[in-house]
Amino acid sequence: MTGEEVRSTLARNIKKLRTQKGYSQALLAEKADISLPFISSIEQSIKWPYPDTLAKIASALEVEVSYLFSTEESENQNREFSITLIKNLVEYQKKALNEFGETYLT
Repeated sequence: MTGEEVRSTLARNIKKLRTQKGYSQALLAEKADISLPFISSIEQSIKWPYPDTLAKIASALEVEVSYLFSTEESENQNREFSITLIKNLVEYQKKALNEFGETYLT
């Protein structure tokens, strides 16, 4: 991923999260304690925030900083991984219940 693609992903994710929460740019700027023009510039991929500013934005949006850089592909991979974990947990629980039943109920 190029630097421009990273910046574009960051801008898109901030805007998406902000609108999902029903926040205006002004409200996000207030919650993150940064200027409205700077939020606007980040969302337009014009400016690149420092790490401490990213942390403020992530906190205001109630996400981890890493989520601001996630791509649709990584979100799909995370979703697939979660589904696999849940399936494995269900299978483990079935096995544990069967073993419990065989041990204590027979």
